[in-house]
Amino acid sequence: MKFSLFKKPATPADSQLLFLPVFVGGPPRSGTTILHAMICSSDKTNGFINECSYFTAFMHPLQIGLNTFDAHTRHYFDSREALIRNHAGILESELGKIWERTGKPDILALKDPMLTPLFPLLGETLSYAKFVVSVRDPRATISSRIEVTQRERPGVAVTDQQIEAFCHEYVHMYGMIANARVMLGERLCLVDYRDVAGGKALEQLTAFGLGTLDSERIWAEPISNPREYADDVWATQLHGRQPSLDSVERFRQYLSPVAEQRIMDMCGPIARELGAI
Repeated sequence: MKFSLFKKPATPADSQLLFLPVFVGGPPRSGTTILHAMICSSDKTNGFINECSYFTAFMHPLQIGLNTFDAHTRHYFDSREALIRNHAGILESELGKIWERTGKPDILALKDPMLTPLFPLLGETLSYAKFVVSVRDPRATISSRIEVTQRERPGVAVTDQQIEAFCHEYVHMYGMIANARVMLGERLCLVDYRDVAGGKALEQLTAFGLGTLDSERIWAEPISNPREYADDVWATQLHGRQPSLDSVERFRQYLSPVAEQRIMDMCGPIARELGAI
């Protein structure tokens, strides 16, 4: 299906862009970076590029407009649908600029964990976009968040309140995805982090329509140099490297039985629903 970049759609579903937007998400530290890098090894995508936080920010005006529609926004648009149609044009314009900047690939693959809870709204607004979500064991995800916090503030203990906040974030983000599974349908691909780390996700992603992925090309032609951010506290051991199973069970080295149980009590239900454990 060929998509026209500057043809303004009558409805979001009528868009005919020259490229397919694919958004990669999941909570912070759930494996989104290596998953995105894997997708960017395709013959149809752009090279690996850092978070699309700039694009994510364009979703907030739409969210505000819908949340305040009855009180404010109805005076500016005939309906919620009209607001969504209008904003679809804005998002398409910005995606078009990014597409040109990244070399006009057939598939524009972008990643931002903080965009994840907005996937349902983005999917409603751009009804042709696809979404890939990394699904990771909450113990590993939260343990990794704890590691980042400790690197940010060496010698300062991570509090129970912080761990609880990480858990709430995990539940919120994955909960939004779980609630949107029916709406997004075949446009949503849930990828088990264990398959990403073990390199088994390549076939699943290819079957999802992302082109031919090549494990030898992961990090081969990045737009953003992964080595440049090696000293960033958020950088992972897999940043700029091949997928590895070493990180799958590493949480057992860092979590006490009490902390592990607390995480499972809070995050276990949604993790099981999405197949993370």
